[in-house]
Amino acid sequence: MENVIRTVLPHKCRIIAMSDIHTYDNLLKSVLKKAEYKPGEDYLVIVGDILEHRDNNLSTIRTVMKLCENDRTFCLLGNNDTAVVRMAFSYPYERFAEKFYWKGTTYNQMAESLGFDWCSEENWLDIRRAVHEKYKPELDFMKARPIALDTQEHFFVHAGLENRPDWENTDDNYAITVPWFFTKENPTDKWLVVGHFPVYNFKESNCTNLPIFDYDKKIIDIDGGLGIKPACQLNALIINKDGNNYTYSVVWDTVFDRKTVKSDYHSLLNPVYTNWSNQDIEILSTEEGLAYVRDNVTGQSGYIPESRIYDSKGVKSVYDFLSAFLSVKKGESVFYVEERNGYAKIITDNGKVGWIPKKCLEE
Repeated sequence: MENVIRTVLPHKCRIIAMSDIHTYDNLLKSVLKKAEYKPGEDYLVIVGDILEHRDNNLSTIRTVMKLCENDRTFCLLGNNDTAVVRMAFSYPYERFAEKFYWKGTTYNQMAESLGFDWCSEENWLDIRRAVHEKYKPELDFMKARPIALDTQEHFFVHAGLENRPDWENTDDNYAITVPWFFTKENPTDKWLVVGHFPVYNFKESNCTNLPIFDYDKKIIDIDGGLGIKPACQLNALIINKDGNNYTYSVVWDTVFDRKTVKSDYHSLLNPVYTNWSNQDIEILSTEEGLAYVRDNVTGQSGYIPESRIYDSKGVKSVYDFLSAFLSVKKGESVFYVEERNGYAKIITDNGKVGWIPKKCLEE
């Protein structure tokens, strides 16, 4: 890794770590407010992927650029952040033309703002020159993003590190793209803080989007799935440093509106983990919008709203825990995500993600 920032933290301070903002700059501001962030006093580490997937790319860059005017703020490079840099500086024509029309991307929005809605071999360099002239500060900022931040007891990187004695020489692309790192090894003797793969992908999440800790390997995944998972949130991991003692807390917020529970619902089911990258779902029965299925990879079974089953190259898949039904009380306020087959997916104030009958919620 060529671009690693090393900083020595003071005896006593707070470090606020966030990742995978994916253009939700208003949510970034909301979570910082909830964390009572104090610029110039607290350290703020954004662990990559501020861009792509939505329309607010430009405002998000500018929000983060403003935050980074403080020398205690660090915005690291994520895999999604590289897209605009490659479009601006390195892609040849064929790749440039392929990516030019991708909606929700930073470069597409930059080009369209200048009136470019098509590209060809004759005009693509004109587009590149015009975009660079208009958006030079934003492009230069993204190009300069460091790969990692190294402190006394914590190492921050978007995706992970290669498990080798000279892990400091991890390939840059590996550091921002390696999947499923929470299941791999931490080659350092420090706490390794990563994003990139939403925590909900892992059994350890226990049906939440809250940060997950592996205390043996000293890995913390903080990616709340924002813009990726149907139920998602933005986490702020707060690391309190007092000498050599470190304690952790979390604040979070989400994009979904609240609804009030109008009648009690009690579930006796226990959630069943499914690994979405390696599963073979078989439908055993269906009744009243629910499917009872078995994952033939693990042999485990459970319930899920029927429309949450997808066909992928002839194999049925789900991207949720099975039997993830929550108990709620009348008068409770929850975040409402979506409705499927008469069941509402919700997020509770303690971070649990799951289903309840839609009729239990007020309209």
